[in-house]
Amino acid sequence: MSTIYPAGETKMTHKRGLLAFGLMVALAGTCAAQGASADMVYVTAAVTGAKKVPAIDLKVENFQVLEDKVEQKITFFAPPDGIWDINILLANSKLLPGRADRTSAAIRDAVETFKTTSNPQDKIKVEELHFGSDGMFDAIDRNLVDLQKTTNPRRALIVINDDFDMPGGDAVNGLVEFSRKLNIPVYFLYTKTNSTDPSSQSTGARGDTYKNVEGEGLTNVAEQTGGAIFFVDALNQLETLCKLLAQDLRTRYVLGFKSTNDKKDDKWRKLQVKMVPPAGQKLDVNAKGKYFVPKPLSATDKK
Repeated sequence: MSTIYPAGETKMTHKRGLLAFGLMVALAGTCAAQGASADMVYVTAAVTGAKKVPAIDLKVENFQVLEDKVEQKITFFAPPDGIWDINILLANSKLLPGRADRTSAAIRDAVETFKTTSNPQDKIKVEELHFGSDGMFDAIDRNLVDLQKTTNPRRALIVINDDFDMPGGDAVNGLVEFSRKLNIPVYFLYTKTNSTDPSSQSTGARGDTYKNVEGEGLTNVAEQTGGAIFFVDALNQLETLCKLLAQDLRTRYVLGFKSTNDKKDDKWRKLQVKMVPPAGQKLDVNAKGKYFVPKPLSATDKK
């Protein structure tokens, strides 16, 4: 029996709509139970001083947050080395069970290094997709929804992928649209073996030729969520990168505020974190530059 979707929808976009509604209901219940505010905006910030050494002993008065150039009152502040909820998705076509070959061993070693470098109390989940199966984008959706269920402002999705599942622009564009509504950074560790040039044309796991998918769509997802995309060699660079990423997450502060602009208007808002350094110090800060405010779901969206 075939399924008819509303005008303008595909199976993928309809599923994302249902997922978005489900996670908003779940999140509302969790927030009510724990006293957290669904309207709170959280920003993670990495601060470095001289010689790029992390500055990890700052106070709330050392930070300013501006939204669309309007200063916001910081009402939540957490120092570095807090507990993260992190999901790791392995979507690499060359990953085999166990340590069957050098590439599989290198990927598993990189994940283990990330775990051992992270805060021992971090809640880390690992999901593996194997060559021949579908659904990297479905798996990303699923992991984002899982992470959205927690009220922990420290949460991230890490995707170690290659040309595993590149079905075309619709799936990538759908992920761009879906992920911007969630305040969850997505990091892509793209282990492309033939070329790390994101503008080159490549052949995917199913033999489909595509161009710029990783250079455009996945980069957009990473940048708009406050994550990043890296093109790395699995054998020689991936483990080091995982260690550096784990170290970076441990140095991040969390700043929270309730926006003075209470409109829900499906628009981006610019963010700027400024430093008020202690006397004699010069500090640099790295934080995402914008966040998206979705409209509330209508009665039609909920169906």
